[in-house]
Amino acid sequence: MVMLSDDEAALIKAILIALRGIKTQEIDRALVILSKNDRRQIDRS
Repeated sequence: MVMLSDDEAALIKAILIALRGIKTQEIDRALVILSKNDRRQIDRS
């Protein structure tokens, strides 16, 4: 088992709470936008 400092534990908890608030649809939309951006960069090369 890994021991975490109080600061590390608080940071992980904050990240998990933030992730819980993100909706799956928003994540999917972000992935589509990033994929389009990746394709544009490849086409320019």
